[in-house]
Parts: sequence; C-alpha cells; structure tokens
Amino acid sequence: MERIREYLTGFLGLGELLSPVYVVTFVMIGWAWFKYRHIRGSFWAYLFPKAIWSHESTRADLSLFALGQLMVFFRFGARFAATPIVAAWVAQFGPGPVIDHAQISPVTIALLMFLIADFSLYWIHRGYHTIATLWPLHAVHHSAAVLTPLTAYRIHPVGSLVTTSFNAVIFGTIFGLLLGGLGAELSIAEIAGANAFVVAVNLVLTNFHHSHIWISFGPALERLVISPAQHQVHHSINPQHYNKNYGQSLALWDWMFGTLYLIGEDEQITFGLEGPVDAPLMTQRLAPILIDPLRRMVFPKSGG
Repeated sequence: MERIREYLTGFLGLGELLSPVYVVTFVMIGWAWFKYRHIRGSFWAYLFPKAIWSHESTRADLSLFALGQLMVFFRFGARFAATPIVAAWVAQFGPGPVIDHAQISPVTIALLMFLIADFSLYWIHRGYHTIATLWPLHAVHHSAAVLTPLTAYRIHPVGSLVTTSFNAVIFGTIFGLLLGGLGAELSIAEIAGANAFVVAVNLVLTNFHHSHIWISFGPALERLVISPAQHQVHHSINPQHYNKNYGQSLALWDWMFGTLYLIGEDEQITFGLEGPVDAPLMTQRLAPILIDPLRRMVFPKSGG
C-alpha cells in the first residue's frame, strides 16, 4: 500500500503533465481558444476528436505510457535518477558559498534553475537528433502519427533511462554548484514541491505542444517562448521543418543557436516518420517500437 500511495502522490502531483490540475487547465484554455476562434460544433468533439483519440498511434502512446508508469511504480529507473546524489556530491566537494543566499529571493533562484534546466534540455534534445547512436531511441517519440498529451510519454524505456542518466549528471552538477555557491539552505519558489516557473509553463502551454490544436504566438514572442505550433512543426516530416525548434519551454536557445523556425501563414504539417528505416516504428505496434531501435543501435548498418 505504501508503494501505491507513493506512486499516486507522484502521478497526481504537479511534476506530471497528466496531473489533474494540468488536465483541467488544458480543458479551460482549450475552451477559451474554441470560443476565441469561433469554432462551430461540439467543444468536446473539437478538444478530443475521435479520429485522433481512437487512432492506432494514440493506442501506441497509451501502451508506452502504461509501460513507463510500470517502470515508475516498480522503481526500475530509480538507480538512474541520481540527480540529488550528484548535486549533493558536487556541493560537498565543490567551492564553498560565494554569495549569501539570503540576499537572493526564492523567485530569482527558481528562475535561475528553470533557465539552466531549460538550456540543458535544449542540448539533450538536440543531441538525440544529431547523435546517430541516440536517434533510434528518440525516433520512437517522433513516430507518432497524431499528437495528444499522451505523446509526451511516448518514450522508449531505454531512452527514458538514458535521459534520466543525462539529467543526473548535467542537472546534478549544475544544481550542486548552485547549492555549493549559494549555501545548502537556499529557498526556491515552489508550488506543491515543483519549481514555480515549470508549473506556470505546464499550466498554460505544455499539453498543447502535443495536440492537434494549432496555436501560434507570432514572430516576436516565438523568438522567446516555444508555441504549440512550433513544437508541432518540430514533429513534421516536411524537410523545411527538420532539426528545428528543440526548445522545451523557451525558443530563446533555438534563436541563439540557429535552430529556430518561426510559424508562417500556410504550414503543411504531417506528423510521423518516413522511409524504409523507420517503417517498423510507423506500424504503431508495440513489439517493433520496442525492438527495432535497439537493433538499429547495435547493428546500425542493417538499418539502411
């Protein structure tokens, strides 16, 4: 019972994109957009269209989501989730406090940690696309033929462990330096135990990134913040959209490092992957999705 309670506490908390709070705001903002765009017909049919939610790709999303949650429940990836351990080690053996944390507001520290994490996630995401050995794992995510909030959980189990390990090393080192430089007693602005800035982004934006709802912010704001349309373009098979918009929450890093794509008036979007190499993933069947990326990693030349 204790493990079930622990799992439900984590799943229902603000660290999960399918937290009831985020689902409610997804519906509320979806309704506001529905009204703003003067869309006719049923709101619920607009927000949860049968053609998308009954699609074989969505069923694959659901299977991978369930598999990922089983890994969480049985703590399969716990030994890889060593960010606090790395942070504590770096803080202990790194330089001592150089700034009195009492002079820095909790909001400033939360913002700093949010920016550092988002910057790191940009490079991790870019690495999955540009490092040939890692791409087959990330290709699982890009094999989604339709997008729903469940697609955020469309992750190969090995890819999940690799990302967790990257996070432990990168975030652990950076946060350890912050702890060491500012002191272990620093205060961070949080909402229900999660960084306030992460919660704010998740409340308003993140579940729309993987959805059929096309929301663009315009060229000025899209140089700073990743809009849902920008992330949907990232999933496009249109060649002009390749290797664009890696940002998690902020488009700033894409703008700085030459991978930004601003939304035009007439974007042609088709989701998924194309070509014989990725054909097994596009079957949307769980066995090829789990097995083929590993085969391509071990025998790269056999993948075509």
